[in-house]
Amino acid sequence: MTERLLQFIWQFQYFNKSELTTSSGETLQIIFPGQYNTNQGPDFSEAKIKIGTTTWAGNIELHFKTSDWKKHDHHKDENYKNVILHVVWENEAEQEDAIPILELKEKVSKILLQRYESLMNTAGFIPCENGIQT
Repeated sequence: MTERLLQFIWQFQYFNKSELTTSSGETLQIIFPGQYNTNQGPDFSEAKIKIGTTTWAGNIELHFKTSDWKKHDHHKDENYKNVILHVVWENEAEQEDAIPILELKEKVSKILLQRYESLMNTAGFIPCENGIQT
């Protein structure tokens, strides 16, 4: 899993969105995943989510692990003060900030991950060359 793949999965919502909950057990609904940000700052801006009965609008940051938040010093960076959701592949550490966390590891299709790995590990000219008939 790479952070860019995680961003792709989030951007196009390629995960099971039924019965989403934060790491603290609150119900979560994604209204709009946000606009992908190619500049400095959180990965997605202008997102809209509902946690419990409260609707939130703001930024979303993605990491492979929860601990990457602190490792990247986001807790000290003003650019990250409007983050409304921290989306991670693996929630392996407590986050001191009160930002809700969504773990995606069990929500993404294993087939999608296998196909991605197959495409990335192909040594051919183009990944699909074996499927092209001449």
